[in-house]
Amino acid sequence: MTRHTDITPPLDPDVIDCLLEVMDPEVGLSVVDLGLVYRATRGDDGIAVALTLTTRACPLGEMIVEDTRERLARRFQDVRRIAVELVWSPPWTPERITERGLELLGHHTQGAV
Repeated sequence: MTRHTDITPPLDPDVIDCLLEVMDPEVGLSVVDLGLVYRATRGDDGIAVALTLTTRACPLGEMIVEDTRERLARRFQDVRRIAVELVWSPPWTPERITERGLELLGHHTQGAV
């Protein structure tokens, strides 16, 4: 299976590390491992995150967005602006799940050492 990597621009590693703590409670994986994070940047103007959900019908969307904001605010207390945007394009597909996410779900990936 080909993993999608062409959608996501460079991601700030410290922001991604923080977002590993934001869980999708229905699936039990982080938003990072599910491939829900489309943008995670940090600069002079603050932190900007764009994420999606596995489906528009997800009843936990606002909770996930708020959890994202709160965790970023706690981790990056010196940042003045934190923007978390919920986006729907491109639509999420299971191919966005990271290799780590697949392993956590119990799927064995080809080529794993």
